[in-house]
Amino acid sequence: MNLTEQARAAAHSYVDAINNKNLQQLLALFAADAELVHPFGVFSGKAKLEEFYGGLVMLADTRLTVARESAENRICCVEVVGVSPQAPDKPQYAIDLFEVNAQGLVQNLSIYYRNFDLK
Repeated sequence: MNLTEQARAAAHSYVDAINNKNLQQLLALFAADAELVHPFGVFSGKAKLEEFYGGLVMLADTRLTVARESAENRICCVEVVGVSPQAPDKPQYAIDLFEVNAQGLVQNLSIYYRNFDLK
């Protein structure tokens, strides 16, 4: 599998892991020194990623769907739609930009939200 295919596979595996609330599957996608850039902050290294995803994301009941995607070289960009059972009429939209390393592990993930209320 080339790097473009690995980046695309990482993005889809990420969505699957979140939808299945499988923290270990999710963390296995990331390099040891990976960085997440998120509206809530920057999280570097697997310990910080585990805190963020385990303490926040995996506790939510949000279901993610990939709406659109584009991949080239080490980068896959996906538009993700998240729907929470607590607010099913208010989907959240995000752009998740994945960059994989030579081993196909996520080195950097930058997440950008549209219509997201941080309050």
